[in-house]
Amino acid sequence: MFQLTCVSHGPALANPLPEPREHGAVVAAYAARAAAVAAFDPELIVVFAPDHYTDIHLELVPPFCIGLRCEAVADYGGFAGRINVPFELAVQCAGFLREHDIDIAVSHSMKVDHGFSQPLHNVCGGIGRYPVLPICINTTCKPLSPFRRIRLLGEAVGAFARQAGMRVAFLASGGLSHHPANIYPQDLEGAPDAVKQYLMHGGASGDMTVTDWHKYLGEQTVLGGRNVIEGRRTADDFRINREWDERFLGAFTKGDYSVFDSWDSTEIVRDAGVAAIEIQQWIAAASAAQVAGVKPIVVDAHVTTVEYRLSVAVAHADPLPG
Repeated sequence: MFQLTCVSHGPALANPLPEPREHGAVVAAYAARAAAVAAFDPELIVVFAPDHYTDIHLELVPPFCIGLRCEAVADYGGFAGRINVPFELAVQCAGFLREHDIDIAVSHSMKVDHGFSQPLHNVCGGIGRYPVLPICINTTCKPLSPFRRIRLLGEAVGAFARQAGMRVAFLASGGLSHHPANIYPQDLEGAPDAVKQYLMHGGASGDMTVTDWHKYLGEQTVLGGRNVIEGRRTADDFRINREWDERFLGAFTKGDYSVFDSWDSTEIVRDAGVAAIEIQQWIAAASAAQVAGVKPIVVDAHVTTVEYRLSVAVAHADPLPG
């Protein structure tokens, strides 16, 4: 049997400043999905999520990577600790994907941040509660993968899960519309030198370490909240775009993920921000779940509020009967 959960993540979602009036409803939506996952009691969680320059840096950027061993770091909005990756199963998954024309990279020592740990904590009862296959899709820096490749990756993962003979919960982490370009610069030439060196080399060169980077992200998140409180930043600055979100969710819930094959990353960034590309995590997980077998997708919550500095959404698909 199989189950799907798709959620947004974000430092400001974990520590809202200021707290939006919709926060209680968002927390309730996450809690409902956590209860559903606990009732399903999966033997394996397959999580699709991005890296925020914690482990992957510009000197080498794999489009997809599966962690054979994995540790979550203590970044702002994240939860630190070892993620329980079943090593042999992860190796088998990587081999299956390569045999089916998906050239996925592997990491024997993957480090992940809030993109992975926040949904595992909020939806799965903790980062170490269940065995996890962590799959990182690069949605942070160019060049980005075409949406068709994302769908094919998900379908291959779903085929692997279907033949594994386990209760599998698919989890997607990311989106929807938001534009944290002040934190993750798209133009390195305009970035401070320490940030530029860190993004390129991950602390191996330059003055900024990974600890410094996470401190910087936390400071920028708090500063963003203050800017909202004081009226210096608005929803338009963060490219929070409810109309774009609804167009995505409307297509997403119809279940034909090939419609996203023609979606253009440049247009998405223009209309919904650099981090809206994280919808690729949702498309991969949903494609996997569809191949494995789940009921139609239902949207549980969708909140567009400047206090989060992102559009927050929660969606799920229940197991098929039997």
